Amino acid sequence: LTIMNMLIGVICEVVSAVASTEREQMKLAEVREKIMELMALGDEDGDQMISKDEFLRLLENNKAAAILSGVGVDVFNLVDFAGFFFDADDKVLTFADLMNLVLDMRGTNTATVKDVVDLRRFVKERFMEIEQLLRDPPHSCMSNEPRPN
Repeated sequence: LTIMNMLIGVICEVVSAVASTEREQMKLAEVREKIMELMALGDEDGDQMISKDEFLRLLENNKAAAILSGVGVDVFNLVDFAGFFFDADDKVLTFADLMNLVLDMRGTNTATVKDVVDLRRFVKERFMEIEQLLRDPPHSCMSNEPRPN
């Protein structure tokens, strides 16, 4: 009887895990469909890429904002992070990049070790840039004139 109860418990756990995986796959399929819709809305020049300007204009679109909110993304935070996603003005996002971005920015996600490592790397790079600027300041910052008191 005890072994049978244990087997029933194991089977219930397996069914629960499979159901959870299936729900996530269905959600991913829905998000993929919505991202395709976003690409169609935002890709103004038809190159299958989203530039920073196209991305910002896309976020101003009510339908795009509704799509993003519908998949669990905070649109206001996405606007704030646009400069981070497009660290260079000429950078563009492919469909896969946009898909990953939206999946990563869902509010239901929890922080992972990878997220912490990425944050650490980002902060370290920025500190190294600041240290370099402090060691070798641009010539525009240098002046031979005395500072006013």
